[in-house]
Amino acid sequence: MSAIRAFRSARITSLRAPTVMFSTRGYADSTRPEGQTASSKGFSQREQAEEGQYIRKKEQEKLKEAQDKLKLAQDEVDKAQDAVNKSKSK
Repeated sequence: MSAIRAFRSARITSLRAPTVMFSTRGYADSTRPEGQTASSKGFSQREQAEEGQYIRKKEQEKLKEAQDKLKLAQDEVDKAQDAVNKSKSK
């Protein structure tokens, strides 16, 4: 009876699809727990630098827009002043 069981299990095993062995990556033990990458010194310094660059870029864009608006307003004032000067000279 045990020979039949052994034969059946061998036959079933040979009919199954071959299993693929995956290698897993072994990580080194860390002195800090997971999730504390954001609190590391290098990460926070880099994040602050990126935030600073983003803010400077946005401020430069706003400054450029304000300068353009000022130039348009100044042109309108100059036109109005010219109109007043022309009306006074007549």
